[in-house]
Amino acid sequence: MRKASFDTGRGKIVYWVSDVPDATRPWVVFLPGLTADRRLFAPQIEHFEGRANCLVWDAPAHGESRPFPLDFSLPDLARWLGEIMKAEGVSAPVLVGQSMGGYVAQVFDVLFPGRARGIVSVDSAPLGRDYYKRWELACLPFVTRMFYLYPWATLKKTSTEGNAATPEGRAIMGSILAGYEKGEY
Repeated sequence: MRKASFDTGRGKIVYWVSDVPDATRPWVVFLPGLTADRRLFAPQIEHFEGRANCLVWDAPAHGESRPFPLDFSLPDLARWLGEIMKAEGVSAPVLVGQSMGGYVAQVFDVLFPGRARGIVSVDSAPLGRDYYKRWELACLPFVTRMFYLYPWATLKKTSTEGNAATPEGRAIMGSILAGYEKGEY
């Protein structure tokens, strides 16, 4: 895959795209979740390369797209994804989003109806307040403080186990988290 970058004006998004896209093959766009980066989807990309055109990014403030100011929104992410896909000639992709990546895929579909062929959501909930209880929404502002109560080693272990189902996936997620400090998490 070819490494490329997109300048948002606030920071740089680094992504990888199939070297020579084949117009006869479908597109699959991989969107890792919060704290994860492109490495989370390495086994899936290995499987699909040669069968489909692939694109995967390190979302802003993740992986090689750091540093990046934390002043963006899900609609910002969806718009930047749309600009990257347009620049790379990505058409009718299947968006595969893990956790936060699933939220980005959903917002993309709302902002650009019909541009995606479909969405595969991995460990991601539907967007919209109607899907959640009031107490769950009331707790959201306190999540960051809650994470500070956990010892860093425990938080990394819990996150690694929660983000991947296989030993290979957990090893990948562990190596991703090893690149973060607790405050960045």
